[in-house]
Amino acid sequence: MPLWLQGAVELALVAALSYLTVVLLLAAVWYTNGFDNSTFAGVASVAGHVWLLVHGVPLAMDIPAQGAFTAVSGTMSLMPLGLTLIPLALCFRSGRRLARASYEGQFWQPLVGGMGAYALVSVAISALSTGDYFATSPVFAALIPLWVVVLGVLAGGYAESRSLAAMIGVNAADWVKKFSQYSRWAGSYIWAAVRAALVSVLALGAGGALLLALTIFWHWDDVIALYQTLRAGVVGGTALTLLQLGLIPNFVIYAMAWSSGAGFALGTGTSTDLTGTDAGVMPALPILGALPHASYPLGLLALMVPVAAGAVGGWWFFREGENHLDEWFALKIRFRWLSWPLSTICLAIFSLIPTFTVTALLGWVANGSLGLGRFTEIGPNPLMFGLYAAVLLAAGIMLGLGLAHLLVRDTTGELDRFAEDSAAPKTRFKRKRRGKKVVGTEAETPETDTDEAAGSVRAEPVEETTDDAAELEPAADAAPESTSDEDEAVIEQTSAPVKREEETAKSGTDSEEKPDGVDGAEDATEGKDQATDTEPAQEPQKTFRPVIRRPKSRRRI
Repeated sequence: MPLWLQGAVELALVAALSYLTVVLLLAAVWYTNGFDNSTFAGVASVAGHVWLLVHGVPLAMDIPAQGAFTAVSGTMSLMPLGLTLIPLALCFRSGRRLARASYEGQFWQPLVGGMGAYALVSVAISALSTGDYFATSPVFAALIPLWVVVLGVLAGGYAESRSLAAMIGVNAADWVKKFSQYSRWAGSYIWAAVRAALVSVLALGAGGALLLALTIFWHWDDVIALYQTLRAGVVGGTALTLLQLGLIPNFVIYAMAWSSGAGFALGTGTSTDLTGTDAGVMPALPILGALPHASYPLGLLALMVPVAAGAVGGWWFFREGENHLDEWFALKIRFRWLSWPLSTICLAIFSLIPTFTVTALLGWVANGSLGLGRFTEIGPNPLMFGLYAAVLLAAGIMLGLGLAHLLVRDTTGELDRFAEDSAAPKTRFKRKRRGKKVVGTEAETPETDTDEAAGSVRAEPVEETTDDAAELEPAADAAPESTSDEDEAVIEQTSAPVKREEETAKSGTDSEEKPDGVDGAEDATEGKDQATDTEPAQEPQKTFRPVIRRPKSRRRI
């Protein structure tokens, strides 16, 4: 089928399947008479509102007073992030399937088709779930759930293809090649710094989860006491446990905010931070029995969690090997005890922006309202959480990178500037003139001539005083004082063509001067002399011309 149609079918099935999951959870509570005398249609309506709330769509409530219950009028916007993972995981799976069905640069087609189908299903669920007491905006129902689709499908597509070029049709490698080397170094440094910031935020999330597990273990008796007080039964207790599991990611973010010093609120006028807990009367939710009760001096020890998380990010950045700013500082500043602290401080400053952005976004997602009484402000303040966490993570990044510089061997001495400083001094040849001849003698100056550095044999030509027909005598005085076997072979190979040209010219001159008819007699006489001569013929003495070899040309890179 066409890609856009395949994406529409995939994402429509994802929306329907995630909605049925919520319906089954609430149907189990309804079956045990958990909703009093409500019908199954009413349960399906509540499930639709919960499904929209899972995606972040605010739910407007207008419940009149009934018996002992007072009227409720407000907006519920607190997302149970644990339940949000269900449609997110299904969208991730669909993204992988759509990536396998798409060619390069065509991934946007099933994504757009799937977004349209998901929006239609969301509007349909909103329309079917609207009743007298609960209502959602159709516009919000069509647009807000799309963030789950985009995030999950793109993550799944990238996990399958492992290439942005295969998804959007743009080759990032070819695009980067258009920039200069310095720009590529700067880009790789910035990208590594952003990833180090993300690693530190993930480490902070792991620290928050560890703190939540420790506080639940420490206050386990209070949690069990609340379970026994509710007397919800088997099915009710199971539903209550599933609801609390859906809120676990929210509480992890609350623990992150608590360890950073920003704290969080569980209602208007309440605060839970490192100095103490002032929560007032809480609803009978068992997990709320694990709220921390820290005192002022000992509570500050929790600040070690974000600092340690930042140290993990700093160490990761050091092991990544993309600290080009530190290399630049090392080239410009010779004092290593000054260059690496400057580069470390710059990295901490650069990490403030991504860490603040991500932590503030997490605080905003986990913040919301129940729309009931004073429970209209739940979660951390996003701006304060982002600011506190960014500063502590930056301090941890400085600590981790500084420890890495101290504990791991420094390799900045292998840079070009230090290599040139530590290179052995080379020699240069002076020229001592003796009459008309030039002889090379070694001097003590540490500089090197360009021709001699290239490995050439230098010898000055000797003045020739021979006639055209005479052979050139060897210029022994003009040769260097000591020549290697390789240099002699080069000289002999170079002088061979000169010798052949002179012999050819001499033989041609002799043949031109001989009269006709004399050649045969001279050849016979010469053959007779060679036959009668018993002495071995002496080999002609080799002649050579001193050759000046020029250094090889060097191309600029």
